[in-house]
Amino acid sequence: MRRGLIVGGAAVALVVAIGGAGAMLIGSHQSPPRLALGSPTPAGSASDLVGRWKVGSGSEAGYRVREQFINQPAPTEAVARTSHVAGGLNVVAAAGALRVTNVQVTVDLASLQSQDRYATYQVYQRDFFIRTIYLETNQYPAAEFKAGSVSLPSGPLSGTITLSVSGKLTVHGVSRDVTTKLQVQRSGAGLEVVGSIDVDMRDYGVEVPSIAFTKAEPGVVIEYHLLLVRG
Repeated sequence: MRRGLIVGGAAVALVVAIGGAGAMLIGSHQSPPRLALGSPTPAGSASDLVGRWKVGSGSEAGYRVREQFINQPAPTEAVARTSHVAGGLNVVAAAGALRVTNVQVTVDLASLQSQDRYATYQVYQRDFFIRTIYLETNQYPAAEFKAGSVSLPSGPLSGTITLSVSGKLTVHGVSRDVTTKLQVQRSGAGLEVVGSIDVDMRDYGVEVPSIAFTKAEPGVVIEYHLLLVRG
């Protein structure tokens, strides 16, 4: 009986230790928060917005994907980003209103780098497999979003404006209609835009990653933070 109590106590201690280690591993995982706007600039005249705007320095884009990492007791969030973002848009005045036209943003997928960190794993290995095997960036190096036209609220651009913009997203050689929810505000002499698009990677012919040390879920949140300057 005494021996049974000792063995049973050891088993309980082992379970507690494993659970504690699992909690520690999850706790050691750090993903950056979602991209967000900075402090807004006071409103100016709506006519100041008319013209060509281009994606400027400091812009970034990337993705968030839930994954089950090896030996992790629960899923965590993989986050990768790049500052290699280009493109722009036009703001035109028509019939007393402002419209955004010719929206085009391109992201270099080959330069994506993981931003989340584990205490015991090197996530840069994940980047190599994602780029070469799943996104096949040697053949499909970029993702592109295009939108035709969207109306801006009348009056001066004050505070933060929330918009839903429909367009076409091209990834891995596949183009699909999507809607992105975004926020826009003035930032100094420029404009600041932050938003996201929810997609299923399988809709773009991308196989759901499943490699030796991690397995992803198919849902992807594409997020972006654009600093627009006169162009």
